[in-house]
Amino acid sequence: MKNAVLMALAVAAATVALDANARKPVQARPAAAQAPEPVAVDVPPPSGTWEAKPPLAEGYVWSAGFHEWKDGHYAWKPGEWVLAKPGMEYRQRKWVQRADGKWILTGGDWVTPTDKLAGKQ
Repeated sequence: MKNAVLMALAVAAATVALDANARKPVQARPAAAQAPEPVAVDVPPPSGTWEAKPPLAEGYVWSAGFHEWKDGHYAWKPGEWVLAKPGMEYRQRKWVQRADGKWILTGGDWVTPTDKLAGKQ
C-alpha cells in the first residue's frame, strides 16, 4: 500500500515536471479529465492567486491554478500543463457569480474561435 501511494505521488509529480533542457512538460493530461464536479456555492471564493506562471512551452497550454470547492470549503488546486488543441482556445477556470448570488466555477475547457465570438464562453 505504501509503495502504491509513493508510486502515485511520483506519477503526479512527473505530470508537470519540466525537461531542464527543452523547458517543456515531460507529460501532460487533458484538462477535461481534471474538471471538478459543477457546484453552486454560497461562499465567495478567495481572491487572487500566488502561483508563478512557468515559461511558455511549445505545444502545451498552462492551465492556471484555482480554488476548487471541496468538502465544504475552498482548496487550492495547482496549475498544470495541458496539451494544446489546434484551432481551439483554452478557457482558464474562474469563479462567476450568478444572478441568484451563488458562485459557480467555469472554464477548464476548450472553445473554438467562433464560439468565443458568439459569446459561448
